[in-house]
Amino acid sequence: MPSSKLSDFELLQSVICDNEKAFNELFERHWSKVYGVSFRYVKDEEAAMEITHDVFLNIWNKRDKLIINSFINYVIAAASYHSIRRFKQKKTVTLSYIENYDQDDTNTHVSTTNDGHEKILVEELDQKVLRSLDELPKRCREIYLLSRKDELSITEIAEKLNISKRTVENQITIALKHIKSLLKGSYVLFL
Repeated sequence: MPSSKLSDFELLQSVICDNEKAFNELFERHWSKVYGVSFRYVKDEEAAMEITHDVFLNIWNKRDKLIINSFINYVIAAASYHSIRRFKQKKTVTLSYIENYDQDDTNTHVSTTNDGHEKILVEELDQKVLRSLDELPKRCREIYLLSRKDELSITEIAEKLNISKRTVENQITIALKHIKSLLKGSYVLFL
C-alpha cells in the first residue's frame, strides 16, 4: 500500500470523516509499535495481536467521539492499558471444587510455574501510576479516571461535569503527560 505524505493528525481527521483508506494507513504505520508494546506485557503473540486489533477497532468505532492530540502516544497508551488488563485477567486462577483430591486424575490444579515476580511488577507499576495521579489536581485526576477507568468519552465527561470539551481534553493531556514522564524510567525497569 503506497504511503501518503499526510501526517497522523491529517489522517486522523480523515478517519473522523469515515475515510477507511486513511484508517488503514494509520494502522499500517503504527500496528507494529502497538503489537510490540502489547507483546512485552502479555508475552503471547496471539493475545498481543488481539490487543492490537482491539486498540485500532476501538479507534474506528469511536472515531466520531475521540479527540486525539498525538496518535502514536494515544495508541501506545491504549496498548499498555489493554495489555495490563489482559495480563491481570490471564493471571487470575480459576478455583474448582474437588470432591476427593486423592482420586482426582486431572492434575490441572498443580502449577509448575511461579509468576509471582511478574505479578508484583505489574502491581507495582499500577500502584505507581495511581500514586502519580494523587500528584495531579483533583479535577484533572477525576477527568482522567472518568476517561480511562470508566471509559467515558470526552463529550460524556464534559456533560457529566458541566465543563467544556476543550477543558476535558486539556486535563486528559496534562494527566497523560504526567504519567508518561513517570513511566519513562519505570518502563525500562519493568521490561
